[in-house]
Amino acid sequence: MQIVYKIVFGIFVWTSMVSAQNGSIEISLKKCRNIDDKIQRLTCYDQIGATTTKNENLQQIENSAAFHMPVLLADIEEPRVFSTIGTMDFRNNSFNAILLGVGTRLKLKTFDFSEQHKSIDFNMIGLIKSQFDVDELDTRNNRGGALINTDFMIGGELVKSYKNASLRLKYSHRSTHLGDEFLIDNPDFLINRLNLSYETIDLLAYRNLSHWGAYLGASAIVRSEPGSLDKYQLQTGLQYRGAQFDWYTPIFGLDFKSWQAANWHLNTSLKAGVEFSGFFDQPLQILLEYYDGKSPYGQFFNEDLEFIGMSLNHYW
Repeated sequence: MQIVYKIVFGIFVWTSMVSAQNGSIEISLKKCRNIDDKIQRLTCYDQIGATTTKNENLQQIENSAAFHMPVLLADIEEPRVFSTIGTMDFRNNSFNAILLGVGTRLKLKTFDFSEQHKSIDFNMIGLIKSQFDVDELDTRNNRGGALINTDFMIGGELVKSYKNASLRLKYSHRSTHLGDEFLIDNPDFLINRLNLSYETIDLLAYRNLSHWGAYLGASAIVRSEPGSLDKYQLQTGLQYRGAQFDWYTPIFGLDFKSWQAANWHLNTSLKAGVEFSGFFDQPLQILLEYYDGKSPYGQFFNEDLEFIGMSLNHYW
C-alpha cells in the first residue's frame, strides 16, 4: 500500500505543478487584457509568448538530449586506426611484436521515430588488424618482420541512445588468414591450418556514470566454419575519462571477454594513457596496453597469449 500512496502522492504533486503553471499563465493573460493601451497590451502578450516558447524550447532540448555511446577503450575489436609496439609471449616464445590495424565506424543513417529519445543510428563498421614478429628484421628478405596473422571484420550495428545509456545491436563477419612467414616457420600449420570464419550477433548495454562508464554484453555465433565451433561469448568492462585539460584528457579502460570455444577462459585487456585533442578533427590517443588470456587473433583462440606495449590510436 505504501507504494500506491507514493504513486498517488507523486501524481498529485505533478498535477499541482501543472495546474499552478497553467494558472500562472491565465493570470498573466488576464492582466494583459486589462491594459487599455493597445501597444502596451500587445507587448504584454509578446512577453508571455516569449517566456512560454523559451520554456518549451528548454523542455524540448532536455527531452532530446541523448547520451552518445563512446568507443570501448580497452576492446581489441573496436574499429580504429592503430599502431602498437611491445613484447608478446605466444606459443611458448617471447619476442618483439608490432600490431597494426585500420578500421572505422561510419554512420549511414539516423532513423527518427519521434522527438523524445526515439532515434536509432545505423552504422557500418570494419577493422583489419595484423600481428608481426619483428625480432629478426635483418634476417627477413622484406625487412618488414614476419607476418603472423591478419583478421578481417566487417558488419553493421544499430545504436539506440538514451539520456545516460546506450544499447547496441551488432551483426559482424570475421575471417582470419595466416602470414606466409609464419607458415614457413611453422610448417605444421600447412597441415593443421584451420580456415576460421564466423558471423556473430551481439547485444551490448552501456551505462554512463559521469566520468566513468560500464558495459555488459553477450553474443552468439550464427554461422561458422568449422560448424562445430562453440557459439556463445560474454563481455563486460569499465572505463574512465577524466576532466579535460587544455589539450589532453586522461583515459583508462578495462575489458573482460570470455568465449565458450576457449572453455570460458577469462581474457583481460587493460589500457591507460592520454587523449590529445585540438591537433586533428578526431582525438589522438597514446596508451599503455596489457593483454592476458587466450589469443584474440583468428585460429589461435585456444593459444595462451600475453602482450605488453604502447600504442597510438586514432578514430575516424
